[in-house]
Amino acid sequence: MKNIYKKYIFETDKNEIENLSQNPTIKTVNNIIEFKKFIIFSFKLYKNNSNGVASFCIEYKEFFKKKNPFWKHAELKLFIAYKNDEIVGHIAAIVDHFYCNLSKEKIGFFGFFEFIDDYKSAQKWFILKGIIKMQGSINGRIYVGCGFLYEGFNLSQSLLSSYSPEYYISFAEKFDIKKARDFLIYYIDLKKPISNKLLEKAQKCAASDIKIRPFNRLHTQKELKWWIKFFLECFAYHWRYVPVSEDEVRSRFGVKQMRWFVEPRLFIIAEHNNSPVAFIWFTTDYNQIFQKMNRILGLFHILPFLIKKQQINKKEYYILWVLKKSFVIKI
Repeated sequence: MKNIYKKYIFETDKNEIENLSQNPTIKTVNNIIEFKKFIIFSFKLYKNNSNGVASFCIEYKEFFKKKNPFWKHAELKLFIAYKNDEIVGHIAAIVDHFYCNLSKEKIGFFGFFEFIDDYKSAQKWFILKGIIKMQGSINGRIYVGCGFLYEGFNLSQSLLSSYSPEYYISFAEKFDIKKARDFLIYYIDLKKPISNKLLEKAQKCAASDIKIRPFNRLHTQKELKWWIKFFLECFAYHWRYVPVSEDEVRSRFGVKQMRWFVEPRLFIIAEHNNSPVAFIWFTTDYNQIFQKMNRILGLFHILPFLIKKQQINKKEYYILWVLKKSFVIKI
């Protein structure tokens, strides 16, 4: 009988796969104790890495809770690899049935991946579920923790970007994983002056009937009402994206905390007839602080965070979106 009181999606009284592997030993995550080991390994892996940063503990916990709307149309199995009773890696095998139905492909995602000697455990579980194609690294959703870093390992991981050690590439090649897509990050030297051409276009736009305003942090819930609809409409044209409910977007880690980390002067909204038609969003690269905090947020971290916040010297250009059906201004 299914236990309705279990809090996390992975909690079960039954192992679906037995004798996964002997060298290394592969075990499935079925309870909170094993899940904590799953989380802690990431922190250990990146502890001495000057560029990579592990995810927040709360980020893991929120995503895997049964109440997350994502699990209404998806299921998963978590695996941990041990050698000599020491954890050497973990991986998640995720099947998003909504994605499979819309794409008409029997495809599964492997994600929450940190180095493991092989991913045959995920393959076995996918086969049991009738999946014939595997893609990753994707942490459940295409716009969260997607892909392996291919170059730029000497650069620090920015707040909203993915990071993985360089040896993951050789691992992927070993198992004949083929690259599906490039995700690019650009760096801009803000010491250089803005071009006259760009300034001229900005002035023409300002002289039109477009109104520019900052994000209103005091009315975050009101702002989220238009922003989530905006997100769903604009993201609909992205690779491998499938439409989801507004509740699922709202449940994402970061969206719920938007009020606390959005800086209004860095989140600029363009409106026409009092309706948002475009926005540009920059964020302070808090990873410069989070890396030293080991990505743990608690009561005792608030004061050090506020003090060190003033020392951050990098902003991240998160996203620029314009509604496809919005009007066009000739500039």
